This record gives sequence, C-alpha cells and structure tokens, in this order.
Amino acid sequence: MRVLYLQKDAFVNPGITALAAYCEQRGHHSDVLIEDAEYDLKRAIRRIEPDVIAFSVTSGLHLWALAMAARVKAWFPRVVSVFGGIHPTLYPELVECFPVDVVCRGDGEEALAELLDALEVGADYRSIPSLWVKESDGTVHRNPIRPLEQDLDRFPFPDRGVYRRYPFVVQQGIGAFVTGRGCPDNCAFCFHVALKKVTKGLGRYARRKSVDYLIAEIEQAIQRYPLRRLVFRDDTFVVDYEGYARPLLERYRERIGLPFSCLVRADYMSERSIRDLAASGCFAVKIGVESGNERVRNSILHKRLSNSALAATVELFHSYGIRVQTSNVVGSPGETLEAAFETLDFNIKLAPQSAWCSLIQPYPGTQLQDLVMREGMFPPDFDVDEFEQSYFMQAPVDVENKDAFSNLQKLFPLAVRFPQARPLIRRAVSLPPNRLFNFLFRAHHAYSLVELGEFELRDFLRVGLHTGRYLRQTAF
Repeated sequence: MRVLYLQKDAFVNPGITALAAYCEQRGHHSDVLIEDAEYDLKRAIRRIEPDVIAFSVTSGLHLWALAMAARVKAWFPRVVSVFGGIHPTLYPELVECFPVDVVCRGDGEEALAELLDALEVGADYRSIPSLWVKESDGTVHRNPIRPLEQDLDRFPFPDRGVYRRYPFVVQQGIGAFVTGRGCPDNCAFCFHVALKKVTKGLGRYARRKSVDYLIAEIEQAIQRYPLRRLVFRDDTFVVDYEGYARPLLERYRERIGLPFSCLVRADYMSERSIRDLAASGCFAVKIGVESGNERVRNSILHKRLSNSALAATVELFHSYGIRVQTSNVVGSPGETLEAAFETLDFNIKLAPQSAWCSLIQPYPGTQLQDLVMREGMFPPDFDVDEFEQSYFMQAPVDVENKDAFSNLQKLFPLAVRFPQARPLIRRAVSLPPNRLFNFLFRAHHAYSLVELGEFELRDFLRVGLHTGRYLRQTAF
C-alpha cells in the first residue's frame, strides 16, 4: 500500500519520519507532499497515486488539515483519509462531521500499519484498536486506545529520507531528534496533561529510547545526511540526570560530538548538569520563564518556579557560554498589563540572547482552557475549531487591554534585545494593532532561528526560495 503524508510547512516532522519508517518495515511505501512547496498539489497527488492520505494534526493546524482533507476528498473520493496526532487524539469526534475517514488516537505506528495491512487484502478494519472509523452511511466505530508502547527501541530509526522529494528539506544541516515520548510535568497550558487523562491506565506516559538506541539513530543520520548541528525537541531534555541524561551526554561526547541545542527547565538543572551540557557541545537552550510575575507563573500556569531560581539558572548558562532563549506568554487569566510588563522587565534582567513571547492560547484539553471557560473569557459564540495555527499572532480569549497585550507580545523580543527602547515600546502598545508590528515580530523570529542555530542561514534562504510564504503570511 502507498501512504501519502500531507503537511503544510517545509520542515521535517519527527512523527511522520517515525510512522514512515515503521510502515516501510511492514511493506508499505511512504511519500510526503508539502503544500507550501507545490505549485500544483492535485497533480502531485495524482502522480503518487496514494491509497491513504495521512495528516499529523495539532490544534490550530487542524483548520488547515480539515480544509485540505475536504479538497483531497473532492479530488480523490476513493482515497482513505486518516487524521492522527494530538488534536484528533483529544477530539476524535471530528471524524463525525468532517470529510475524514479514520482518526488514530495515541501512538500511531501499530494502528496505521494494521490499517494498511487490512486495506491491502480487503479485510475489515473497523475494529482496529486506537482507530475511530467512519462508514459511508456516517456510522462511526469508536475503538479504545491501545496500550502505550513502552519499548521505543523496538521501532526502526525514523526515516528522514521520506522527504527525498525536497532536497532543500532533507539536506538541511540541522537535524531534529527526540529522546522519547511524553513529559513528566503538568503545566496548565500544555497538551500533555490532557493526553495523560485519555491514556490513563494504558502504561507509563513519559517514555524514552535507550541511550544505545538514540546514539545509533544519530550516527545513522549523520552518515546519510550532511548534519552539522542537532536539535533535541523533547519538551524537557534533562529530566532524570543521573539515570539518563548524564550517560547520554557521556556517550554523545565520545561518539557524536556535534554542537546541539535543547529545551530545559530550571528546576531540573544544576551547575554540574549545565557544565556537562557545555562540555558535550550544547551551544543553546530554550528555557521556560512564562511570566515574570510569580503568581501568574505558579498559580495560573503551574510552573512552580521562583524568579530567583530562574535567574540563577540562566546566569549559570551564561557563565558556561551557552546561549539562552527564554519562552514567555502574556494575556493569562487575571494577568494585568502591568504584570505583563513585569515579564518584560524580568527578561531584560535575565539578558538572554533571544526572548520568545506568545499570546495565551487555552488549547483544547488543557487546564488553562478549563480556567478560561470557568472565567467566561471565551466569546459567546467561540468554538474549538476557531483556534488558529499561528499561536503567536492573536489570542481567542476576551481580556482587558487585549490590543495592548497583542502589541506588547509583538514588540517583546525587540525590547529584550534593545532595553533602551522600553520607554518607546511602553507607549507604542497603546496603538492599534498593525502590520508593522506583525512584520517586526516575524522578522525578529526569523533572525532568532538562525542566531540560535535552529536554522542555518543558507537553509533558511533555500526554504524561503522554495516556499516564499513565511514573511508574507499575515505580515502585510
């Protein structure tokens, strides 16, 4: 069977590479099409002649995926459409009222492979665990989620080669890896809390690949592709330092040695772990600050971190020559504009190389969404399907000074980089939201991706040449 993964952006999706590798191992061929890189998508799909078209869907991106699924179903009505990922796992009901044939919940490898096996021989696939299957008359078969796979080493290495159609993607010099699945933390704004609820009783939620497996996976990728830097995409790279991170870093120094970046939490870090990160080639980290106001951070966002602990950790990263990008959010329930400026001032004090800021997004299934609903902060006619893909351009909640929050979020990174501009920005937030602020935000974000090693400049330019949509989209 031939499965086609459709995605919007020109980036390697780790979930797709994992699914493609497993399905190839089971005898099914995989292809990827990137909408932003295709001039005639319908023609490209017809050339591939897929049996199944699959979408890896997050909340916000589901709007694009649903619209694309409708187009594909109109073009190729006999092709089976499959939605998997975070959003359909939490909201499988979308299969009932949208042109989607199958929803996959939870881990996708076994469920997708079993679906392809059944389709290949014309067998009944309506009872495959983890799948919600819609028949032609609208009847939906709702199968329970299968147990979470605990042994991630049993899967083949992710197949980056599935992007072979796009040399400007597969030949990028920075490769993304994950050490496992799940997260042990319970931040109010994060989807992990919701996923833990729907998979409760199905096995340990936070799982990791063995050190030997991960090192071998990286070595294979380095042999096949011109990787010069790595990015670890785990929500928290250093969790179990003694049991996992320390032996991983030791092996990484011995066998890999490439510069890398990762995401960290201040309460998991120590000077020893930071020193080991630096010695192993870590050149940049992203660290969640969320808010400079401790009440907002701890009581609303459930980060349980003090300003002093954050400041001490960031200072240690500075002292070991590791670049820092802080992650922040403004517009939380109960947050005043002055509290948001506390976040700005705290970031200025931290002096990171870059500061990221987003508007609050109470995504489906999160504790933050529950709070926003209790507080009546959604517009009366709001629907979950109104979440936008771009979680940094606007927020769906009704808050006082909403336009000022939006302007502050757009100008936040510039104010941290150029603190002398703070008085000007303090006045500028009272202006109506405008395209100039949007453009400044996007341009600075693009610059930061290169500065912090998320993208090499030449790769960034190549992606822009082949897609040409990033800075234009909603900027003017």
